[in-house]
Amino acid sequence: MRILFLLIIPFFLSSDLVLEITRGAEKQIKLGIIQTDFTELDATQIIDVIKNDLERTGEFILIPSTEMLSIPTSPDSVIHRDWLLLDADAIIFLTTEKLGESIDIAYSIYDIRAKKIVLKKKIYGVPDGLRQSSHYVSDGIYKHYYGIEGVSSTKLMYVAKNDDIYRLIVSDADGFNEQTLLKSTQSIISPAWSPDAKDVAYVSFENNRAQVFTQNLETGTRKSILSSKFSVSAPAWSPDRRYIAFTSTMDGNSEIYIINLVTKKIERLTENSAIDTEPAWSTDGKKIIFTSDRSGSPQIYELDLRTKLKRRITTEGSYNARGSFIDKNNIIFIHRNSTNFNIATFNLQTRQLQVLTNTEFDESPCIAPNGNVIIYATKEQGYSMLAGVNISSNVGFKLPALYGELKEPAWSPFLR
Repeated sequence: MRILFLLIIPFFLSSDLVLEITRGAEKQIKLGIIQTDFTELDATQIIDVIKNDLERTGEFILIPSTEMLSIPTSPDSVIHRDWLLLDADAIIFLTTEKLGESIDIAYSIYDIRAKKIVLKKKIYGVPDGLRQSSHYVSDGIYKHYYGIEGVSSTKLMYVAKNDDIYRLIVSDADGFNEQTLLKSTQSIISPAWSPDAKDVAYVSFENNRAQVFTQNLETGTRKSILSSKFSVSAPAWSPDRRYIAFTSTMDGNSEIYIINLVTKKIERLTENSAIDTEPAWSTDGKKIIFTSDRSGSPQIYELDLRTKLKRRITTEGSYNARGSFIDKNNIIFIHRNSTNFNIATFNLQTRQLQVLTNTEFDESPCIAPNGNVIIYATKEQGYSMLAGVNISSNVGFKLPALYGELKEPAWSPFLR
């Protein structure tokens, strides 16, 4: 199945990316969407956004209006026989109310077989926020069926490279509202979101060495977190936003540090002759995992911030790196067992390792804020692209760029 809809790059004629579902869900939810009492322009935009959001997950099928055998104006006028013939699971009824420059969207899910409304909600709009309100409807529908928060209303950040020009880009999860934060002839890597999604951090090589910058998305204000002649890289925000963990060679070797963003006080966390890098915070902010080759090959270690005790986490495979927490018990990272670099998860309690991908060279995995969808960078026929996998449904997708390369994806926290 090939869905001509864009996850990362906006849906314009100049767009250069097409999402391809490479592995769909075993059982997809089949829905019809009915607009009842709003203008044709609003209806077209709202329904298109919801349709594309749900189809992009690989877990829903949306019935085109041209295939509907009858179109009810309310739950009371549903001809059940017509919808059972289409094997539909439910009808989504939408209504709107315009208040000044804002549009509220009310939606209900009518279950065909139960013959009743099983969910009814209202999304309160903000000026110029119709697309975002529509994303919230999509997320509500997704949560109803799968019990997991949807991520259509979140944002993505990634690096695009074309003709030796690097661009750090933030967009909505469906690719609209694209904003270029930085354009450079030098590499940009390791983008990271602040916990409140108001700021981002990233590594830029514009001064001929790795330096970490933070940037406010609303004002565009850009700051270097540390003025140093040494390399500073791999930023990671603490869950309370008070600290950024990073890697630096300021003491002569690659070590892990944290900096208090208010006092600017720096604390060194590791001290080893090996290379320590790529810190990532636990969800409660009490621990940090990092990559180190102190055992002879890159492996993931855990550091308790209270006791400063360190322990090796990964033991299976010759290469494990770029780890981050999915939740308090699970991490995701790059894993190499034989020749390929793949994305894997590891349960800290059961110590069970699961390889999620089967491509050759995967890198930069990031987890959606619902803990269920992973996007990562990979290569196919020599070109870098983004790909992804849904952990619970095993839906796979890829996002090849027709022009240039896509790297270093990072998923925002929930924006609510």
